Amino acid sequence: MKHGVLLIVCGLLGFALCAAGAERRPFPQHTRYAAGTLKPNAVSQAQLDQSVVEFYRLWKAKYLRTAGPDQLYIFCNAEQSFPARTVSVSEGHGYGMLATVLMAGADPKAQADFDALFRYFRAHPALHHPGLMAWRQLSKGQSDEDHESATDGDLDIALALLMADAQWGSGEINYRAAALKTIAAIRAAECDLQRHTLTLGSWVDPENRCWGGFRPSDFMPAHLKAFAAASGDPVWTQIADTTYRILGEVTAAFSPATGLAPDFVACTADAYRPAPSGYLEGPHDGAFFYNACRVPWRVGTDALLTGDRRSRSLLAPLNAWVEHATGGDPGKINAGYRLNGAPLREDRSAAFNGSLTIAAMIGGPDRQPWLNALWTDLTARRLADDDYFGNTIKLLTMIAASGNWWQPGE
Repeated sequence: MKHGVLLIVCGLLGFALCAAGAERRPFPQHTRYAAGTLKPNAVSQAQLDQSVVEFYRLWKAKYLRTAGPDQLYIFCNAEQSFPARTVSVSEGHGYGMLATVLMAGADPKAQADFDALFRYFRAHPALHHPGLMAWRQLSKGQSDEDHESATDGDLDIALALLMADAQWGSGEINYRAAALKTIAAIRAAECDLQRHTLTLGSWVDPENRCWGGFRPSDFMPAHLKAFAAASGDPVWTQIADTTYRILGEVTAAFSPATGLAPDFVACTADAYRPAPSGYLEGPHDGAFFYNACRVPWRVGTDALLTGDRRSRSLLAPLNAWVEHATGGDPGKINAGYRLNGAPLREDRSAAFNGSLTIAAMIGGPDRQPWLNALWTDLTARRLADDDYFGNTIKLLTMIAASGNWWQPGE
């Protein structure tokens, strides 16, 4: 059956052939997730896989762009949702590297595309930390601010490199060595090793007012566990443990009825709380908005891959609240809420629905109808319904929801 699905997948993409034998973990992977987790079951596994491949084809055609003869990048400004001249951000670059390595086997160009994305990453280093990526690339020129790094993109790039080593082995490009270099650079420039937390990026230091604070959506516990296994460094386990504790305390204190995490957590005298308005990006920095919407996906992935009970505890209130608040209709999920559950504005985004789909997978058997409704809603959304951010989170969460995410080293 798995081979039959693979042939269907190749035909859908219009590929002449699948590079049989080149990948060690080809799509469809059909990962055995942790006990007690769900998958959408209103359609067959073959249909789940088919939906992923069809959307990947559309996403790749729209957002994967050429930069010179041997580099590729993810064009984040196709819908002009970023300031003029912005062409790429490190966050999107990490997403692209994850997508290509996960879709290898269905896409015979995956390794070549991944390598070209890697070369673009290497060609756009953070100014003072060459193992990291500058957070934004412009069509002409870069400011000093653009040369700083953002933690989330670097975390995804590092994990994608570990996955590439597991997928293809290290040959012309030593993926494992590159991953370990990036992991070491994240440790040196994007971690608060005294508190055992991640920081917002290489631009934050103890003199910065944002020191001690972090972006909850940067908390990717399964990534950190992979880094610990690959590097042998216990600091990644310590960061995972500390951040689980802090997020549990913040949501218990400030959003006990909803389980909603804020876009940013601020730290004052080692006391953590939702960031005030204008902390970094705007008036909704302390709300569940376009950063925090990724938390259910990031934390939920840890539950799927490792079965960590802390992820279930953190997401249980959110799962119960969002299904009740929408009356079981995913079409009523808003793109942003105050921590008490009040909608910020009338708007929708696949980034929110996709991430909440992953959370529903760990909600227990009673959540199966809700999960099926979320999947149906997510796959019904057209590429034109969302921008780069919504479409890219949609793709990655569809890969995970269909059972095709996996952990390097396992």
